Amino acid sequence: MKSFRMRFSFLLLLSYSLFSFGQDHIATYDLKKGQVLDILLLTTKPDTKETMKEYREKAFPVATEMGYSPLPGFNIIETTQGNYQPKGLILGTWESLPKREEFLNVIDTRVPNFRQMRKKIWSLFDLTYYEMQEATSFELDFNKVVVATAYWKKADEQSGFDGFMAKWKSIVEKTGGTLKVELVNGYSPYGYYYNPDYLVISQWERKDDFDAFLEESLKMDTSSLKNVNQFILNK
Repeated sequence: MKSFRMRFSFLLLLSYSLFSFGQDHIATYDLKKGQVLDILLLTTKPDTKETMKEYREKAFPVATEMGYSPLPGFNIIETTQGNYQPKGLILGTWESLPKREEFLNVIDTRVPNFRQMRKKIWSLFDLTYYEMQEATSFELDFNKVVVATAYWKKADEQSGFDGFMAKWKSIVEKTGGTLKVELVNGYSPYGYYYNPDYLVISQWERKDDFDAFLEESLKMDTSSLKNVNQFILNK
């Protein structure tokens, strides 16, 4: 148990080197080229405290050994588009793509009840991870309106999708929004598949600004799209 506490303390210290709340409502991210960013969408079942404790004691040391650092997660306070309604969005980082994929390959051997524990803890658990092609830094202010949006394009609709996204971004800018991080070319493992063609976290100064964006964006031609999810995030 002492060894686990030491590892877990190191894990927390390492996570704060990548993510910090400089002020209570400000989150700052600094990701290096080659690191992998996990985005997990979750809904936790009730009465899972004991299983969660076992999961942390067994699975976290293996992940840490392979270069994983958890980042504080967020509540999803509203789903504004789509019928998919997770309750939380969790972030984490890995040292590299090979390390991230090695974990997927060995965890069942190292922790035989790994997937059973996940099923007991979460009624919904979907994962996308992204290899950083360049150093990426961004800041989120949770006194403002922070929004995650995911789009899927129809097959053979790249041109129409590109046109849709260009117009979408112009509406973000016109309504005072800021694109904080844009993610493409994600990976998603079997059993936890969630892989949009474009995922973005944006921010607006005020709820009225975001509402103006939402009203206008909902009028757009969506014929090139297969699906959309959009969530308002908070701490």
